[in-house]
Amino acid sequence: MPWYKAGTVSVTLNSNAVIGTGTAFIANSRVGDAFRGPDGGWYEVSNIASDTAMSISPPYQGATNATGIFALAPMQGYVKDSADALRALVNTYGAKLAALGTTGNYDVLPPSKGGTGITDLAPFAQGLLNDIDAAGARSTLVAAKSGANADITSLSGLSTALSIAQGGTGNTTGTATKLTAEAILGSVSQSGGTPTGALMEYVSNATGEVWKFANGLMLTSQSINYPALGWTTGTGVRYLNVTASLPGGFAVTPKLYAQLVEQDISTRSAWVTNVSAPTLSSLSAWLAATSGTTGAGAFVLNVHGIGRWY
Repeated sequence: MPWYKAGTVSVTLNSNAVIGTGTAFIANSRVGDAFRGPDGGWYEVSNIASDTAMSISPPYQGATNATGIFALAPMQGYVKDSADALRALVNTYGAKLAALGTTGNYDVLPPSKGGTGITDLAPFAQGLLNDIDAAGARSTLVAAKSGANADITSLSGLSTALSIAQGGTGNTTGTATKLTAEAILGSVSQSGGTPTGALMEYVSNATGEVWKFANGLMLTSQSINYPALGWTTGTGVRYLNVTASLPGGFAVTPKLYAQLVEQDISTRSAWVTNVSAPTLSSLSAWLAATSGTTGAGAFVLNVHGIGRWY
């Protein structure tokens, strides 16, 4: 390393202060270096305060000089300092460096050696590593969190049906898939015995009311007003047969139940003896009254039917 000689120095007899002009002491000297003064004597650098101020030991012995030439010579202590620094580094990190073993043989450090095994990360992976918290990572992954979620807008591609307890139907086919508000009450339908429409259908017409259910069940209810009719006199009884249309057509012969609302026919009790469906859309009822009655008044017949619409 060459000696440093740039600039001039001002020195004073018996003073350890060296003031430089145009000098750069910090970058070009160290404590312990040799200072050759304008008097030709050698001194040790004991302190470097700035690029233009340093201290020497012993105090300057020559004549005072305001613009003297000088030289700074590095000493062999640099080699010792370097060796000491290297020894300290080895003592501190030697075991850790030894643990790396053969890692120096790899261009890319594999996972088995504590590396990643890759030369670069995709932009997506880099974005994930840059996320500062779990919420940010879920946003990058477009993933839901555990517990309550308030930002899920849809669920699709589920391999199993969502249970009823979780707000689902528990089924992916059939009627259970139709539990939306608009599909509960509407037009029922079926294909090959499998319901394809709403869960329940209600019909009201001039004849009466009809309820149809997705499983095929059909209920009817009607009130039939009859005028005064001519009753037939039999042995100990008077009887009458009446017919009417049903509010809806059944798929199989239904079970019918009838009730006389006005049971007094000319001050005598009357009742329904039999009601049946001669066709899938009509009814026939037989009424009876006590013997001895001669009159016939208007009456109302309530009829309820149970059957199937498919």
